[in-house]
Amino acid sequence: MPAIKIEMGNKWKVETAVAVKNIVMNVVKNELSLKSSERNIRVLRYDQDLFELQDDYEIFIELQLESGRSAELKRQLYKNIVNALDEKTLFQKENILIFINEQPPENWGVKGGIPLSDVK
Repeated sequence: MPAIKIEMGNKWKVETAVAVKNIVMNVVKNELSLKSSERNIRVLRYDQDLFELQDDYEIFIELQLESGRSAELKRQLYKNIVNALDEKTLFQKENILIFINEQPPENWGVKGGIPLSDVK
């Protein structure tokens, strides 16, 4: 049950933001073998004066995941996300910053405040 946050400046059109959302969600869904209903994703577009990334980066993607995924799976996620965005949008691979934030299942409150570790 990942939670995905995509942040970009508002120089990018809403249509681009929606396309990025769908592309990233599809890659994550495929790589993590998620059901279609497992969608926790949001896109934030900022006024350019309120959004700064290190040179060359134009988009910031944060994937919040349960801890325990392999380094190889993470490498595959990074690669597939940047390749898909590079192929299907105006974002180039080297302009995409991805961050994975891993949390143990007891740090996720779901289904009315039950720790995810108790739901499984």
